[in-house]
Amino acid sequence: MIKPRPRPLTGFVLLIIALLGVVLFNGLRPTWQVSARPAQLVTAFLYPPFYGRASEESIFDHSFPDYSTSDSKVVTYQGETLNKNCPSPRPAGTAPPNGLCDYGYGGYWSYQLGAYIFYNGHDGVDYGVSYRPLLAAADATQVAYAGWYNPQDHRSNLGIYVRLKHANGYDTWYGHMSAVAIQSCATVNCANIAHGDVIGTSGTTGNSSGPHLHFRVTSPLGKAIDPYGWAGQVGLDPWAYNQRESLWVQYPNISASTANVYPSGGSLVEPSAPALGYLVDDFDNRFDQIPADCWTVITTSAANSQYSRLLATEPITSGLDTCKARWKMPLGVAAGIYQIYARIPAIHATSEGAIYYILHDGRTDSVVLNQAVFPNSSVPDGWVYLGKYYFNGVSVEYVQLGNKTQDVTTAASGLEVAADAVRFVPLIMAPVTPTDTPTITLTPTITLTPSITPTPTITLTPSITPTPSTTLTPSITPTPTITRTPTRTPTPRIRPTDTRWPTLTPSSTLTPRPSDTRVPTRTPTIIPPSSTRVPTITRTASKTPTASKTPTVSRTPTITRTVIPSRTSTPSRTLTPSRTPTPSRTPTLSRTPGPSPTQTRWPTLTVRPSDTRVPTRTPTPR
Repeated sequence: MIKPRPRPLTGFVLLIIALLGVVLFNGLRPTWQVSARPAQLVTAFLYPPFYGRASEESIFDHSFPDYSTSDSKVVTYQGETLNKNCPSPRPAGTAPPNGLCDYGYGGYWSYQLGAYIFYNGHDGVDYGVSYRPLLAAADATQVAYAGWYNPQDHRSNLGIYVRLKHANGYDTWYGHMSAVAIQSCATVNCANIAHGDVIGTSGTTGNSSGPHLHFRVTSPLGKAIDPYGWAGQVGLDPWAYNQRESLWVQYPNISASTANVYPSGGSLVEPSAPALGYLVDDFDNRFDQIPADCWTVITTSAANSQYSRLLATEPITSGLDTCKARWKMPLGVAAGIYQIYARIPAIHATSEGAIYYILHDGRTDSVVLNQAVFPNSSVPDGWVYLGKYYFNGVSVEYVQLGNKTQDVTTAASGLEVAADAVRFVPLIMAPVTPTDTPTITLTPTITLTPSITPTPTITLTPSITPTPSTTLTPSITPTPTITRTPTRTPTPRIRPTDTRWPTLTPSSTLTPRPSDTRVPTRTPTIIPPSSTRVPTITRTASKTPTASKTPTVSRTPTITRTVIPSRTSTPSRTLTPSRTPTPSRTPTLSRTPGPSPTQTRWPTLTVRPSDTRVPTRTPTPR
């Protein structure tokens, strides 16, 4: 019997065998080997999230940015591996002081930079920004979240934070804020925020021991990534979800640091302070209380509140507001976009979760603000930005503050929410044809007429003479009457000691956790803010405003609206600001390791009050 000859393998069969071999080989490779990945062509889209410059406080850890420290190492954007235990043989570069590579709290020595770099497991970049405006780093189509991470645990996670969604699928996160100026919305394309828009104010809420910005970027896969990309050897980035490219169109200016892992760029120039706009105080006829007289009236010095008076009440944390304050938009002003500012008085304002509602053009928006930290050395006059909104100028529109807050229930009885003054500052005016004569009366003691000759204390003259193509420009320029330098220092607290690895579900209970702060306090001790913010400093300085404000009428109207208020001030008030702010948290950078729990990495080159690097845990995407 003749056996059939084996048929030669065809080219197709050989190709199948080769592919199977490749798959089998890859499956048997050691798990520690990192394979090269093709470049992900990601278009840069980020701009600096703050004005001016800041310090680089903590970097993105390319070795497991999940707050786990079990690997005892940090891998930098440049590809350097920092070890908790000094490697042997010693790498080239600068040796650590005293031979210690472990600074503590996840900070390890960089032989390349000759400095301690923070910190193990970090999933974002920390910038030293102290109570300064925070900016949208990219155009956003949705505000996924804006507010407290957990209103009943102010020391957990990112505290007050904002999460923006962008058209390319990426998200940016802004943690530890003291106030927000935008509102959450639930659907795609529900927001139209341009990069550079102010979204709030930085702070130190949540798991933080000092003012700073925790900036986090997540990819369309929902994974934290380094916005600076990867500058190490191609294919050796241990974080598989990262991209090689930098996502920055313009690098933030981090020249305030002396030793940086990341590159630095130019500064965004902060615009000059806005004009006073339309100011409504708590005893103006455009202000009211619901119900009447439900707030406690407190007389102060001019440095502590607008026109030496404020209102205060104890907050509640459940149910509905039982006491409301309303600052109404003056009737007859031109329709358009207005910036809203609220003045936080230097005393009695100790609420950490005051909620301001802005009723405008038939809709209501709300923002949350930590009153307890204002005024401060970065915001000495206490005027805090609440956002920009469109007002139609004809319906009843106002800013409202109630006594229901997002304070921790167990601490609310020792706090106060305070109401003082609000400013409506024109930003973009819409064309309008006036049909009436507005009556704008700012305070019972201020006389406003077209040819004002007021008392020596205050002269305010809104120059409202719009035309059918009005671009309203009230020529009301701030004067020394609204500028004060209080010395109130926000109620001191024990630095929060929430864990650096909190559970992803917000907890409604204050639970002691392992210390997360870069300035350690191992045993968490939460001290609620004191029930009063009256400082112990004796006020001695006095300031008598003498500036007068002259209207600037530059339009030839076809229809003229004339401001004809008729209230003449009788008392002459001498504003006596007497409080010089005590700079908050201005430590000196010390890069020498040691057991002292007070060592921090605030750089000495920081222009504004120094901001800390603080370990932070990013909340679960909502």
